[in-house]
Amino acid sequence: MLTHELKRRTVYSAGITSLILSILLSLAPLALAKYTPPKKPSAPKETGTNTTRGGSCENSSAGLSVLVPFSHVGETISGHPTFTWFVPDRTPRPLQFRLFTRTGQLLYKTDMKSQPGIMSVALPSNLPPLSIGQSYQWQVVLVYDPKVPSSNVVATAEIQVVQPAASLQTQLAAAQTPQQRIDLYAEAGLWYDAIAQARKAAGTSHNQAAVLELLDALASSEAKPLRDWSDCLRQIRAIEQQRQGQRHPPQPKP
Repeated sequence: MLTHELKRRTVYSAGITSLILSILLSLAPLALAKYTPPKKPSAPKETGTNTTRGGSCENSSAGLSVLVPFSHVGETISGHPTFTWFVPDRTPRPLQFRLFTRTGQLLYKTDMKSQPGIMSVALPSNLPPLSIGQSYQWQVVLVYDPKVPSSNVVATAEIQVVQPAASLQTQLAAAQTPQQRIDLYAEAGLWYDAIAQARKAAGTSHNQAAVLELLDALASSEAKPLRDWSDCLRQIRAIEQQRQGQRHPPQPKP
């Protein structure tokens, strides 16, 4: 009789413990994925611009910074990818986005007004998709004086279109949330797709947590090969975090 009662209590206690653990795990915050560079990334092509390749905050604070890895060429699986950069200058100025083949043929350009903070532009869907296996060069040009082109600030980066793994396509199709898709892209080394998805999520939820996390992850991955660029990314992250806090200040408690 005593043995039966002990077994009953043991089973009951195990059930309660399992329930508590399940509740605690469900309440624990989800860890955001870290950006992992591709296993065999392409080396970036040297380019001449008004900003240092890889960037330094001393230079980029005068104009703009493309938000990409510079120790390797960032990758995408999209034929119509999104390109992202940072503008710290609060004065609206003419800004032009340009996309070239790696040999310099202009594929697309568009004009806009600069805005302080992170900006993005997607390659329009009515244009032919970029080719898998090809690298492209893109630029953002901040115009300070249309009559003096040498005063323009230019930031340049590369992008490479790659074939997605079948397993990744399956995982993306099964993803239930934007964060899951961001994580999958980041873990697969697809920087352009991860930051584009994070920007899209931020636009709908008014929460830039995923964008800030990706910038921090990119800064960490660039810390060893390009320390100055890593430091600059962390400064950009801090600026964006402060701007986000100003945009959505904490509500007073009732």
